[in-house]
Amino acid sequence: MASAEREPVRRTGRWVSVRLQHRDVRVQDECVSYAGIVITSFENGAEVGERWIPLGVDPSEADDEQLIQQLRHALIWQARRPPKAAGE
Repeated sequence: MASAEREPVRRTGRWVSVRLQHRDVRVQDECVSYAGIVITSFENGAEVGERWIPLGVDPSEADDEQLIQQLRHALIWQARRPPKAAGE
């Protein structure tokens, strides 16, 4: 069984994985951990891209808009087409 941190289940076609992840950064002699959302793109079971969007303790509206934009981009890529306008 695959977990979010191990090899994903092999699927055909395009799909994206969205998960919470902490990344450690060493600044001088101190290690700081940052939370973020990882959006990983897969095509026919192979990883073809990854984006990490940091999450602040108190995210701004701009932070929220960036996350929404990245999620939208990932889902459009997965669907292989732009979204249709309402009523189409």
